Amino acid sequence: MTNRELIEQYYRDHRDELLAYVSSRLGGDVCLAEDMVQEVFLRLLADNRRVIAEETLSSLTYTMAANLVADYYRRLYYQRSYEAHVRAVLPADYDIEPVVYVHDTLRHIDRRLGKLPQSCADIYRLHLYDGMKVADISRHLGLDYKAVEYRLGQARKEVRSLLRFTSCS
Repeated sequence: MTNRELIEQYYRDHRDELLAYVSSRLGGDVCLAEDMVQEVFLRLLADNRRVIAEETLSSLTYTMAANLVADYYRRLYYQRSYEAHVRAVLPADYDIEPVVYVHDTLRHIDRRLGKLPQSCADIYRLHLYDGMKVADISRHLGLDYKAVEYRLGQARKEVRSLLRFTSCS
């Protein structure tokens, strides 16, 4: 039996019990639990590098689900602590949701830029945060205009893929 067939069979047989497990960890939030269970199985299907044994599939799915729940609570904790920090700094009637959203998006962008070559990330930061044009960056860094344009394009492509992914979730 292939990995895909094994995962599909496990999904048909055990999806509901995994959903109940995750839902109980999330205080009964069934919609969020369904999303997490779906994510577990999508990740299993996407991982083609290793063979999955039937004997360990149950442990693997529950471990993945538990890790997703832990990640969710970790993000929630940091989001709430950041909101509390922002509330302490801003006026009481100020809507902080856009501020938190922008902060979170910029954090994701910076994390994704960390995966790019340093020159691409530096060029993108100069363009995004300092508002510099390609010609200005080229002069500032002493690089060829086309090289700066290419590296900025690579960084933009990477950030677009991140934003496309996060806007769907």
